[in-house]
Amino acid sequence: MAWRTIVISNPARLRVKDDQLLITQHDSISFPIEDIAVLMLESPEVLLTSELLDRLAQHEVMLIACDKRHLPSMAGIPFAGHSRLAKAQRMQLQMGVPLQKRCWQAVVKRKIANQGECLRLLDRPNWQHIAALADNVLSGDVTNVESTAARLHFQAAFGRGFIRFAEDGVNGALNYGYAILRGAVARSLALHGFLLCHGIHHHSELNQFNLADDFIEPFRPLVDLQVANLHIDGDLAKWHREILAELINMQVLIDGKRQAALRAAEIMAGSFVAVCREKDPQLLKLPQLLGLKIHRYE
Repeated sequence: MAWRTIVISNPARLRVKDDQLLITQHDSISFPIEDIAVLMLESPEVLLTSELLDRLAQHEVMLIACDKRHLPSMAGIPFAGHSRLAKAQRMQLQMGVPLQKRCWQAVVKRKIANQGECLRLLDRPNWQHIAALADNVLSGDVTNVESTAARLHFQAAFGRGFIRFAEDGVNGALNYGYAILRGAVARSLALHGFLLCHGIHHHSELNQFNLADDFIEPFRPLVDLQVANLHIDGDLAKWHREILAELINMQVLIDGKRQAALRAAEIMAGSFVAVCREKDPQLLKLPQLLGLKIHRYE
């Protein structure tokens, strides 16, 4: 099972040697491609071969490129990852609106519950109030409880003066972490054959990752918890990014078992197949926040 996240922050040449990723900088180091889940290119001076791109696709590696601010700007996903791609997409497109709304309700309820747990772990005094908002979420979240909970959550986690999307280190860290988990969720959904542009709630014609933006929501509090614990005062530093890159290996609870976030995304995507096939939103499996602990495979 792929588990490793590799971040290339300095100029390098990447190629394949003996089915390993060979990274050449001042010296050379190699990693088995089958162990890699995410390869992130932060430096603008990274050269890689077409053979490597093909091998990354074969091993279902998510390739992420970053802009000049070191924020992910592109995610590469293999074309073919599922043996019954057409069937999965047909089931997805045949979902009725009521089923989509019930799925979105479940996603929002779990996200808010995870936000409450995030604040509890941060020892914030009003975490119970925010967690209780999950009980108010209706089908399709027609009353937009998600927005109310998000506003209260960010103020509780980062202070009343916090402004989401301001250009500062905290927002940079949030964007960085969200992008990594968004890529992991997109990878899992694509490998199960789904159309990423067709969401259950997000429907922007300009967004090719609508479905990933739906299902990343319960994972966002994991990023929030990590960023709050980093106590960033100033710009987003390299060591901050290195810690955030490990988010896919953080332990969450899903389907009654402790799993790495990356594996949880795969389980969630697999459960969405069952939802589409059986037309039953109760089959959807979503991650529950546990804390900040790296999952170790035995």
